[in-house]
Amino acid sequence: MLLTYPSTPPTSRRRSRTSARLVCHDIARLVAGEFGLDAAAMISPTRGAPHAAYARQVAMYLAHVGFALSFEAIGRAFDRDRTTVSHACRVVEDSRDDLRLDRRLAAHRSDVHGLRRTPRRTIR
Repeated sequence: MLLTYPSTPPTSRRRSRTSARLVCHDIARLVAGEFGLDAAAMISPTRGAPHAAYARQVAMYLAHVGFALSFEAIGRAFDRDRTTVSHACRVVEDSRDDLRLDRRLAAHRSDVHGLRRTPRRTIR
């Protein structure tokens, strides 16, 4: 039997999972502030109020679009399934027809680009 090993060592895979979580939590903090929410509500295991759920969807969308993170990685960071992240991205993309919301999302995307250099810590 021939054994094959992954091209990246387990420690760097673990590190990339951690950095994806940090990026998602930084985005969650940013979006929570814009929506007037507590950052912990963004990572809460329950859906929460519709306003909080939509803010979480926006954060997931920004993580996917701004950092090209997979639905699976974003789902792990937000304690959700990858299909939930896929749904969130579709909901936000479909709501971009509203010009005001589209401008607001564009502003968030530029703020997210600033996070690329300085990921911090996870939300507790």
